[in-house]
Amino acid sequence: MSDDRLTDVVGIDRGIRFLAAAYDSSGKTTFFSGVQVKAKRAHYKALRKELQRVGTPSSRRRLKAIGQRENRWMNDVDHCISKALAESYPKGTLFVLEDLTGIRKATERVKASNRYVSVSWPYYDLEQKLIYKAAMRGQKVINVDPAYTSQTCPKCGRRDKVSRDKRLHLFRCTGCGYTSNDDRIAAMNLYSMGNEYLVQSGKSMSLAGGVRSMTPDVTPASADHCRAVTSPFFKASA
Repeated sequence: MSDDRLTDVVGIDRGIRFLAAAYDSSGKTTFFSGVQVKAKRAHYKALRKELQRVGTPSSRRRLKAIGQRENRWMNDVDHCISKALAESYPKGTLFVLEDLTGIRKATERVKASNRYVSVSWPYYDLEQKLIYKAAMRGQKVINVDPAYTSQTCPKCGRRDKVSRDKRLHLFRCTGCGYTSNDDRIAAMNLYSMGNEYLVQSGKSMSLAGGVRSMTPDVTPASADHCRAVTSPFFKASA
């Protein structure tokens, strides 16, 4: 899609605690919780471990079936989230995602107990589904450098890793004191980077380089057949 037809920006941060946190031009934030997804994937992992321990022909057949079932389920989750995102915003929307190239090597540095979740998380699948659906609706997806998006204050621009408390998932700027959920902070910074992209492309926007509202909100899923799947994933920040 031509950049001169883009009229709106949505910053989307992807993660494990929240599958996606989307910040848009109206100042609203949509969170897709990953808590239930993480729990179900842990359940599948435990089943695979037990079946691998048994090692019989029937256990190997069941192991294969479980893997296929998990893949279908996760594929459906990504489909519904990407569909809800694409249908929640108008034609001409620019979705801004982090460039997660090399994320596998980065996550291999986490604790061994958390490594499976981090390394196997389906970031790429969600991105590809959003690219496909966005193109069908006259929208566009770009990737930007994710460095420091969770450590930079979207209000004053101060960058300080101390501002982010990973344990509490909280960001509190050491400069101006602005406080919010750390995933929301990343989405806000991605949103601003999207505006900068449009300015550099020659498409100036009234909101370029900034944000209009700091009030978090939740946008409901628009696809009725997906609501049963996506509704448990929506959660507003405090």
